[in-house]
Amino acid sequence: MLWATTVETVVVGLPARGKVNVTLTPAGKAELERVSAQTRVKIEIDRPRQPQALAAVMNTYVVWAVSPEGFLENVGELELEDGKARFDGTTRFDQLGLLITAEPHYMVDRPSDAVAYRSRPPESASIRRFSVPVETGAYDYSKLQPGAPGIASQARAAFQIAVAAQADRLAESEFRLARAALDTMEEMLKRAAPLDFIMQSAHESIRRFQRAFLIARERTASMALENADARARKLEAELKEVRQRLQELETSRPR
Repeated sequence: MLWATTVETVVVGLPARGKVNVTLTPAGKAELERVSAQTRVKIEIDRPRQPQALAAVMNTYVVWAVSPEGFLENVGELELEDGKARFDGTTRFDQLGLLITAEPHYMVDRPSDAVAYRSRPPESASIRRFSVPVETGAYDYSKLQPGAPGIASQARAAFQIAVAAQADRLAESEFRLARAALDTMEEMLKRAAPLDFIMQSAHESIRRFQRAFLIARERTASMALENADARARKLEAELKEVRQRLQELETSRPR
């Protein structure tokens, strides 16, 4: 873990009907529309940089929806194709800002500090908007090994992140299943298997490695809390012993 930094993102309120057009900085546009109990998000960016341009270990872009309270939702992966970046997905937020970050894989649960795009205030003055600080850079990816762009590199990065979190020890069962899916992917790559089969194993390994990472992180936090409680109990017992000794000395002191 690293000390997180903050970046300001503009959150806008959505009407019950109709679309809101939002500009992204430094480039790009987004369209937001409330549909039933969800908000549809459409993004289009011309001539995007590759994620590796922001950091060598990054393999993809992730789109985050930001609530007025600063909560984040990973709403999906930004697709890069033919010199454009596109996204079409949904979020549960009815007031939201957008943040796009370069990431090692598409299932991360917190944004890196490699911020590529974020929402700007809409042109219409009638649309309610306000700035929200968003924490980024909570995880340290500096030790990841960079690779060529693609889903295979995302799967390998997910493996490295899980290992760094000691998921092989703290989430052994899920890690083992993830490793099996990764090994299957690597074997199919060697045999030049059909892309659909390779992607299926890659996606499975990413999902399972991310789950193993989250389990390991939760257990690490739980163990840290247990250790802190044990130290507190020990200090309390030592303090009680010191007080008792002082009382004995006070009682035995000549009057």
